[in-house]
Amino acid sequence: MTVYRYFMKIAIRNRWTIAMYVIVFFVMTVLNSSNAMKREESFVESRLNIGIIDNCNSELSNSLKDYLKDENNIVDTVEDEDYIKEQIFLEMADAVIIIPDDFDEKVINREESVLIYKDDRKPQAIQIDNQINKFLGFANITYENGTFDLDYVNEALNESIEVHVLSSEDKFKNLGLNAWLKFYFNFTGYVIIALYVAVIGVVMSDFGDENIDNRRRISSKRFLEFNREIYLGQLTLAAAVASIFIIASILFIRENIWSVYYVKYLVNLVVFSFSILCLTFLINNITRNKYAITALSNVLSLGTSFISGVMVPQEILGEKVLVIAKFFPMYYFVKVNDSIVSSFSDVGFELFMQLLFAVAFLLIGLILSKKAQRA
Repeated sequence: MTVYRYFMKIAIRNRWTIAMYVIVFFVMTVLNSSNAMKREESFVESRLNIGIIDNCNSELSNSLKDYLKDENNIVDTVEDEDYIKEQIFLEMADAVIIIPDDFDEKVINREESVLIYKDDRKPQAIQIDNQINKFLGFANITYENGTFDLDYVNEALNESIEVHVLSSEDKFKNLGLNAWLKFYFNFTGYVIIALYVAVIGVVMSDFGDENIDNRRRISSKRFLEFNREIYLGQLTLAAAVASIFIIASILFIRENIWSVYYVKYLVNLVVFSFSILCLTFLINNITRNKYAITALSNVLSLGTSFISGVMVPQEILGEKVLVIAKFFPMYYFVKVNDSIVSSFSDVGFELFMQLLFAVAFLLIGLILSKKAQRA
């Protein structure tokens, strides 16, 4: 096991790099954990500042305006696209709704019936879409014999729901704890990529040294045995890094571990770690340059974290950004952490996709390794 011991010896030399990432991670966790729990404890529907331009002036459009006025604050506006965009940019309005003259006909035909300009910088601006869709949904249900039963629509919209507030203990176990674990493991994904690529990559670059390679060639150790010890070293290092975060999470939540579906986070982290280990194997077969590996470590960890939902929640990210994110295992890792599940069948697709990425990285890496051996 000479190669394995040498691998671990070089890895230990990089202990300060590992310690730096781990310390930064736990500082960020402590600073943000309380905020993460508070964000999930309650939902407050905000009153938006909206402008309404009604070109139809029908009974249905007036009913829609009355409903929106009850739910929001009305601001003056004009039907000019540049002026509307300026209002939204200057935060004078959160949204502007333009009702066309054929509004009733479009609603009956279930077509897109209103034009909405909204401030995408504010997550709460999505409320206006929900309010309009809710109104039109009820209106379509009541349409019969060429008329809408607007009294029934208003009655349905004004229907209240009795809410029972959970105790503080229940909130912590069911909402706060899940919010904390989601934040914790999502951020763990960022650290896993950074550490695996940087540390294992640097260790493998030392094994790519010409003198070491020549010594291996003249030694009695077979190439297969040499690689087996290398891969065992990588697995040991990966397991040690992942274990730090798993043990720390158990220590943080302690007896509350039985209040959540903790095994979901555990299995997801193991699958993701395997996927990133295969990605590291691919990178090591592309380059052994330490500076290039360090640069890739930073780009991949930060880049995929920003577009996949670690730094910014997926529901706030744009559709095009999420399309790009789907080409990286980090997207599916975050998706599992964010999901509320009762069994693994609920997140089977996301776990399968991470394993599929692992197989793809591994196969490409093996092809490149084979070509390097022939060369």
